[in-house]
Amino acid sequence: MAYPDVPAKTDDDIIIEARKRLEDAIAWESDNRSQALTDFDFRNGDQWPVDIRRDRETDARPCITVNLTDAMVRRVSNALRENCPRIKADPVSSATVDDAKVVTGMIRHIEDISGADFAYDTAGDCAITGGLGWIGATTDYVSHDTFDQEIKIEACRNPFRHYGDPSSVMPDGSDAQWHIESDFMRRDEYKAKFGELDPGGWSFQGVGDDIPSWSNKEQIRVAKYWRIEHKKDKVLALSDGSTQLKSEFNKKAFALAGVTVITERETFVPTVKWYLCSAFRILEQGTWPGKYIPWVPVYGRTLDVNGKVKLKGMVRDLRDPARMFNYSETAKTELYALQPKAPWLGAEGFMDGHEGAWRDANRKPIVGLEYAPTKNIDGLPNPPPVRQNPPPVASGFQEWSAGNQSNFMAVAGMPHDPGADAKGEVVSGVALRERAGLADISHYDFYDNLTRSLRHLGKIILDLIPHIYDTERMQRIVMPDGRSQMVTINQKITDAITGAVTQVKNDMSVGRYEIVMDTGPGYKTARQESAAAKLELLTTPMGELVAKQSADIILRSFDWDGADEMADRAAAEIPAAQQDMQSQLPPAAQAMIKGLQDQLSQANQHAMALELELKSKHQLEHIKQDGENKRTEMELTARVHDTKLKSDTAIFDTHVRGTTARDVAEIQTAGQLMNTHAEAGHQKELASITAAAAERAVTKD
Repeated sequence: MAYPDVPAKTDDDIIIEARKRLEDAIAWESDNRSQALTDFDFRNGDQWPVDIRRDRETDARPCITVNLTDAMVRRVSNALRENCPRIKADPVSSATVDDAKVVTGMIRHIEDISGADFAYDTAGDCAITGGLGWIGATTDYVSHDTFDQEIKIEACRNPFRHYGDPSSVMPDGSDAQWHIESDFMRRDEYKAKFGELDPGGWSFQGVGDDIPSWSNKEQIRVAKYWRIEHKKDKVLALSDGSTQLKSEFNKKAFALAGVTVITERETFVPTVKWYLCSAFRILEQGTWPGKYIPWVPVYGRTLDVNGKVKLKGMVRDLRDPARMFNYSETAKTELYALQPKAPWLGAEGFMDGHEGAWRDANRKPIVGLEYAPTKNIDGLPNPPPVRQNPPPVASGFQEWSAGNQSNFMAVAGMPHDPGADAKGEVVSGVALRERAGLADISHYDFYDNLTRSLRHLGKIILDLIPHIYDTERMQRIVMPDGRSQMVTINQKITDAITGAVTQVKNDMSVGRYEIVMDTGPGYKTARQESAAAKLELLTTPMGELVAKQSADIILRSFDWDGADEMADRAAAEIPAAQQDMQSQLPPAAQAMIKGLQDQLSQANQHAMALELELKSKHQLEHIKQDGENKRTEMELTARVHDTKLKSDTAIFDTHVRGTTARDVAEIQTAGQLMNTHAEAGHQKELASITAAAAERAVTKD
C-alpha cells in the first residue's frame, strides 16, 4: 500500500490537521456516541423518557425502575472477567522456546505492575455497555533514580475522550493512522510547564467529552495527537540471507564482509509521532519507539449499514423491553396502591361516636371495634357491620408483566433464566449446562472481540520490548502459576581467554515472535483441575514413580498454606528438582554453587582416602599382633618340648649310667638336633599363617 507523505510540517499546520481530523471523527461517530451515552445512562438506571418522567412526577404518579439491564450486563461482563484471554508469545524465527517463555513472563510482569486486569475489565465493560472501549500502552521509568524504563498498560475509564481514525477497518484498530485523546491538566501545572494559558485550552470535543463549567476553573483541556508518518525507503536483500533498509546500509562494511545486494524493493517505514496540543500551539512533541499507535479499541457489536458503521453493546436492544417491563410493574404497583381496601358495610350511623377507630381499621391492627346499634323502619335491629371483599385485580396485569419479563430475558440472550422455572420443577444438570452454553454463545462476540484487541496489544508490547529493555539487567518475569523469578536479560557471555562476546543470553533485540491467545478458564480454575488430575494419577500404577520423581511438582499444585514449603523440602531430596532450581539462578550464583559442590566432592574423596588408609593400618596392626601372638605361642610350645626332652634325657641317663661317655655325647647331640628340627617346623608354620592373613586382608580391601 502506498502511503502519502503527511503534508503538515509546521506547528500551525499540525494543529489545523488535528482539528480537521477531529471534526471528521466527530461527524463519523456522532450517532454512535449519542446512542452509547444513552446506553450508559440507561444501564445506570435512567430508563424513563424525560417527558414521561416529568409528567408523572408533576402528577405525583410513580416511575418505578426495575433495573434488570444492569444485572444482565454484569452477568456477561463478570463471565468475561472470569475467562479473560491471556497473551502468550510464540517463537517464529531466530528465537527459541525458552526465549519465548521469558518474553511471555515479561508480558505477565507488565500486566502485573500495570494492574492490567482493571484495564481489560473496563474496556470489556464499556464495549458490552455502549459498544466501544479502549486499552492503551505507555512507558515509564522504573523508579525516580534510574534511567531504566518499563512498559505499562493503561486503562481508559471514559471512552468518549478518544477519537479514532474513521478509515480504520481492522477489528483491532491495527491499521489506524492517527488517534486523538483529549485530557485535562491542572492550570497551575500547565503554567509551570508551558507558561501562559491558551484561552479555553483545546476547545474541540464531541458527545460525552464535555465537562461541567465549574471544572474549567481548575483544569484546562489539552489534546494528544498521534499520527503515523511514512518515510519512503528501499529494502535490500543481501547475499547472506538477511535484509537491510537502504537508509541504514553501510556498503563498505558489508563489502569487507563479502556481502552483496541481490535485489531490492520499495517500502514505507512507519514512524509514530505524538504532539501535545492546546488551542493554538504545540506544547510538547516526540517520537514513539514502536510502529503502532499505542491505543487499541475494543469493539462491542458492529454492523455496516450502507457504509455507515453502527456500534452497540447489549444495552441498546434492551431499552424497549426494559421500558415495557418498567411500565407494567409501575402500572401494577399503581393499581394496587390506589385500589380501595376491604370496606365495611353497615347501617347508616353505625360509626357514630367511633369514627376514628373505624376509619383506621384498614391501616392499624385494632383489637376490637364498637358500633352504635340502629333499627330499620320496621323497628327491628339492623345486623352488625360486615367487611366486604375488595374488587380483584385484573389477571391480565400479571400475564402482561410476566410476558414483558420473558421478552426482556430473550433479548438479553438468556431465555431460560433459573428463576423462571416452575415451582417444584426438577431441572437436570444437562439442561442447566445447555442453558449456560446458550447464554455464552449469545454473547461470545464480546469475548472474541476482546481477544482480538488483546492480541494487537501483545504485538504493541512485543514491538516495544527491544527498545525499552535494551540493556543488561535483572528482570522479573511471572510464571503461568503466578510465581515470580528473576532472570538476566541481554546477558553477554564472553570468552575466558579472548574476552570477546560469544553469546548474548535472553537477547531482547533479536528473534521474531507471534502473539497467540490463551483462552479458557483462568489459572485458578486450571490449577484446581490440574491438582485433582495429579492426585488421581497417584492412584495408578505410575503413582509410585511419579511421587518419587515429581513430588515437589504435585505439592506446588495445591493452594493451601504450607504447600510451597513442603514442595521445597521434597525438592531437596530429588536431584532433578535441584538441577531445575539451580538453572533458574543467576550465573554468578550457579558458579558459586558449582564451586562449593566441587569442594564438597574433594572433601568427600579425601575423607574416603583417610578412612581407607586408617583401615589398612588397622588391618596391618592386627596382622602384626596376630603374628606376635603366634610367635609367643610357638616359643612356649618349644620350651615345653625342650623341658620334656631334658626330662626324658635325664631318665634315660639314669638307666644307662654304665654307657660310655661317647654314647652319652651322641645321645645329647641327637636331642639338640631334634630340638632344632622342632623349632624349624614351628617357624615354617608361623610364616604360612602370616602370609595367609595378609592375603585375606588385601582381598577384603
